[in-house]
Amino acid sequence: AKADAITFTTHLAAKSPVLRDFASHAVFRALAHDILGPRPRLYWDQAVYKKPGNPQEFPWHQDNGYTYVEPQQYLTCWVALGDATLENGCPWVMPGLHKAGTFLHWPTENGLACLAQAGGAKAAPARKGSIVVFSSLTPHRTGPNLSTSVRKAYILQYAPDGALAFRDPAGNGEPQNDPARQFLITE
Repeated sequence: AKADAITFTTHLAAKSPVLRDFASHAVFRALAHDILGPRPRLYWDQAVYKKPGNPQEFPWHQDNGYTYVEPQQYLTCWVALGDATLENGCPWVMPGLHKAGTFLHWPTENGLACLAQAGGAKAAPARKGSIVVFSSLTPHRTGPNLSTSVRKAYILQYAPDGALAFRDPAGNGEPQNDPARQFLITE
């Protein structure tokens, strides 16, 4: 996070009954159930605010490149809290590359990156209240915010029950089942 450029606020559903209910909404339950199976669990949530006049783009990355999770493919729902446009830094995705697994990521000034170039990238502008849905293995980025207002998004990620996060270099996976923030969203 850079206070003057972009901020990330994590685990909001653990602190807000309203956001916990939102994360469990029938729309997200249906998406997660259809893609992940019968016992989806909220894995991660965060608000991302990209400040106006910010010429930096967030680099091409996969969500699974930040913390390696097994199974690798989990679900990202990028909710536009205001219109996300080309001018204010809407998401961009690389179709089809999710089939190749988790790529090698390297640090940059603005975050981890997995692609230097991205021919065939598709912009995903989203109206306020819309959801851009993609795999944790889909390389994506957000463009610069060259507008005069903050671009706001709330990101919800869902993994199948039993998913493990591997933060330990020794390869010991941690179950992703913290009841305060990684709750089941089944009915």
